[in-house]
Amino acid sequence: MKHLVVAIIIALTLNIGNAHATNIRGQIVRYVNGRYYPLPNVRVDFMAWNGQAWVLSAYAITGADGFYYFINFSPGITFCVAVLGRFYPLQPLITQNLAPQLYQDVPVISS
Repeated sequence: MKHLVVAIIIALTLNIGNAHATNIRGQIVRYVNGRYYPLPNVRVDFMAWNGQAWVLSAYAITGADGFYYFINFSPGITFCVAVLGRFYPLQPLITQNLAPQLYQDVPVISS
């Protein structure tokens, strides 16, 4: 019985942590001859501001559709994404507190 109570407390703690997580997505495209094409296999770095400097927190690789995803970040983090050493968007964003199935969208990056 004691182990069951401990297991329930741990499960509830983990669920509460996930309820306050933010998911982020964005897309990288290339503009060619008047049309936009998704760029696959591009590394995208999630850069978080720690109060003194930008710190690499995670990275993702774009899929065939040019989209990248970052999941389970705490709300309130000042961030931007970096591609080939360039930071996007120009004004850093702050992670929001969203429902688990929703994504905070980063503006499309065009090269």
